[in-house]
Amino acid sequence: MRGWIIDCYPDYEHDCIVIWIKTNKGIERLVDRSFLPKFYIWAPEEQLMDLADNLTMFDVREITLEKKKTWLGELEKLTLGVTVNNYKSLNQIARMVNGWGNYRDYNLFNVDLRFEQRYFLNHDLFPMGLVEFDKELRSIDSPYRLDYPIPKLKTVNLKINAKTQKGIPTFEDPIRSAYLDDIIIDGSEEGILTELDSLVRKIDPDVVYSCDGDGFYMRYLAKRAEMNDLKGFDLGRESGGRLSKGKSYFTYGRILYKPPAHKLRGRIHIDTNSSFMFAESGIHGLIDLSRLCGIPVQDLSRLSPGSAISAMQVNEAMRTGHLVLWKKNLPEMFKTARKLIVCDRGGFIYEPSVGVHDGIIEVDFTSLYPSIMVRHNISPETMMCDCCPNSSRIVPEIGYKICEKHIGLIPHVLDPIIKRRIAFKRLMKEDDRRREIYEQRSRILKWVLVTCFGYTGYRNARFGRIECHEAITAYGREILLKASEIAERHGFHIVHGIVDSLWLEGDTNPEEFCSEVTSVTGIPLQIEGRYRWIVFLPTITTDVGALNRYYGLFDSGEMKVRGIALRKSDTPQVIRDLQNDILKVLSKARNSDEFEETIPVALDIMDIYAKSLLDRSTPLEKLIITKRVSKELSDYRQWNDSVAALKQLSCKGFNVQPGEVVEYVICDGGSRSASGRVKVAQFLEGNELYDADKYVEQVLRATADLFSPFGWNFTSLRDRISNKKA
Repeated sequence: MRGWIIDCYPDYEHDCIVIWIKTNKGIERLVDRSFLPKFYIWAPEEQLMDLADNLTMFDVREITLEKKKTWLGELEKLTLGVTVNNYKSLNQIARMVNGWGNYRDYNLFNVDLRFEQRYFLNHDLFPMGLVEFDKELRSIDSPYRLDYPIPKLKTVNLKINAKTQKGIPTFEDPIRSAYLDDIIIDGSEEGILTELDSLVRKIDPDVVYSCDGDGFYMRYLAKRAEMNDLKGFDLGRESGGRLSKGKSYFTYGRILYKPPAHKLRGRIHIDTNSSFMFAESGIHGLIDLSRLCGIPVQDLSRLSPGSAISAMQVNEAMRTGHLVLWKKNLPEMFKTARKLIVCDRGGFIYEPSVGVHDGIIEVDFTSLYPSIMVRHNISPETMMCDCCPNSSRIVPEIGYKICEKHIGLIPHVLDPIIKRRIAFKRLMKEDDRRREIYEQRSRILKWVLVTCFGYTGYRNARFGRIECHEAITAYGREILLKASEIAERHGFHIVHGIVDSLWLEGDTNPEEFCSEVTSVTGIPLQIEGRYRWIVFLPTITTDVGALNRYYGLFDSGEMKVRGIALRKSDTPQVIRDLQNDILKVLSKARNSDEFEETIPVALDIMDIYAKSLLDRSTPLEKLIITKRVSKELSDYRQWNDSVAALKQLSCKGFNVQPGEVVEYVICDGGSRSASGRVKVAQFLEGNELYDADKYVEQVLRATADLFSPFGWNFTSLRDRISNKKA
């Protein structure tokens, strides 16, 4: 029989792996009780047998002596392989061994790997892969296929409405109604739950989409079923939720919150509200990346692109006989102060020329940093390797030598991803019928490639090394500098440049320029587009050109915007509408002269928005501000709108975790009272008075955001509004 692996997970109660397979006839549940996880210990050989003797006190199936590579690029060493009997005991035993104080210089490996990832590697399988199964599973597919068959997945959208007493639903609030796609389920709460359970079993979906299912509604349904004494209520294909705890975490300068995962057995549950990966790529992107990284779709939807690239690196390392170090602590090599100054630099930039420009051409390198890693063989084990002390492959500026004899782990993983994304972008143009599928797959790979650079310098990355990060940026600076020299030789004037992009002014042939740069650097340079006009904006506090704040109109009529209020997550809808309406007017301009002639019309639009706010005719829902909380309420020292919202929520019994968001309308920006200053969006009744002056300030700042290079800053715009009021 043939089918697709749609889910796989460990059953910790019964010490087995459960695999769900979608066939053309239905669903099959397989159980593998033969799989037992293993971790490894390395220590000096004279200590290994002593360690083995001490391990016999634990619940282990087998202890073996095995030769393994304990780090990339190293020769095999003698290690202890420890196979455990009990799934739950693996981490317990590893923590005990790690705490033994009478051993020195020993390390543990393969401790914290996902069980399903181990299983797939051991059996040469992957999620969403086509398999044959009878007595055993056998893959008849390849994760690297561009076009591959996927199962016809039944999907439903689940939505729950609660009879809220406080504006925000709680576990104590009864269910008002439920929706499965366009089917409305109402009546008594017990009846709603019973019918919902029955309908899910009847429809038997493979994928359940929910909005805030992880954050609240899945646990809410379970609680309400328990309160109605409905035993056996479960939306999975079998009972028993797969739950995990929520957590706040810091990434790329921001605090984010990951809600508790509520995964279903035998179905794929995707919370569309919290899944970044799904929002960016859709189900086809998730499926493609799941096949590549070996993480089931349901789990992958709750992870980051960085987790996916890390899994791919782990898979490749293990396939080539390497162990994966637990609690990696690879120290940065010693550098003098002078060396630090040379090494610790970012990408190359040209400060933009503030103002409006005509006929600018934007060119971008395709996946610059990942391509550098592949082309120049940058990987932890290839940097300053022992086998190539006289390597001719030398990192510019900083002088690191790179291995010439062996391809590193990171290039080996990234090369097929880069080629795959290029192929999908080509297929998007060739096949309109499947364009959306290819586009989703391309988008998810873009995020994987974007993330892989940051992971080289991330201290907790399994295969990170700061010297790799430094080498990549050094090559990037050299490449952009070469491209700039070629651009000037072709007669272009560089208006702006940052890391992997250049904005050029000139009438010469851009195709010839891109072709020469591609030939010289070995990395494709492509034309992003030609602008009818483009405006480079200054930084908020100075007149210096901002690196990533601009808006412009391509010849195609498409508008490209970066760094303005429209692009920020905390901008209320009224300000988004304002900037959209202004940009719509500006898009009628064909050049810089017409652009400046259109500014008065755009300012009239600002006047209309300001008047609507002052008249209090702007709907409340357009004034909601969304702010991400960075810490606990008790840790805030400064009084502001977000703190007022947090206090208001706290008074009603709601605790907001760092990384979650609060939504509110400003009622009186000068008030010292939490209830007087703002109104939390979920508590709005519709008759609240908002602080019109505060929102008019935002209108003025958003307009100045676009027109400050043309003499219209916040002060001059405020004077304009004041004169009109007078």
